[in-house]
Amino acid sequence: MTDSPRPQGDPEGEFPLDVATYVFHLFAVLSKHRENRLDELLKPVGLSLTRHRALSVINRLEPCSMSELSDFTAIDRTTLTRTVDQLVEAGLVVRTTPKEDRRQVLLTLTPVGRRTCVKSLNTIHDLNCEVLDGMADTDQRAVGRAFEHVLGKLVDDPALLRRLTLREARD
Repeated sequence: MTDSPRPQGDPEGEFPLDVATYVFHLFAVLSKHRENRLDELLKPVGLSLTRHRALSVINRLEPCSMSELSDFTAIDRTTLTRTVDQLVEAGLVVRTTPKEDRRQVLLTLTPVGRRTCVKSLNTIHDLNCEVLDGMADTDQRAVGRAFEHVLGKLVDDPALLRRLTLREARD
């Protein structure tokens, strides 16, 4: 490591910061604005974005363990427990404990939870299409591949990486 400063700008002058910093700046900003918009759009469905994320992961993996839910949602454990409590109280999720392992908690959707999940997934799909409207399919795929590449640099466990990129639901 040197004492010299890192690049302060884009040498080609296209971006206001060096490219690596700018990519992650934009990623953080677009994530925040998308999340804010989704929180507003999901209110009529009776969900927040955090509750939707938990509900959709449970839907995909059910029965879903709390550990799996934590891996896929990237929500901290305290918030996740509170979120699952809210989903159970709302009648959207059922929490069970298998007889063979009383320490494990499994989550499944109720019929109302399943219908709510479909509504929220449709709401999110509509926003995603609106936001990407006018962007060529080849560019969308390039962004998807780029995100997979970056995630691969951040996640050391190949099995977890396959699960996080939805290449396989379970080990």
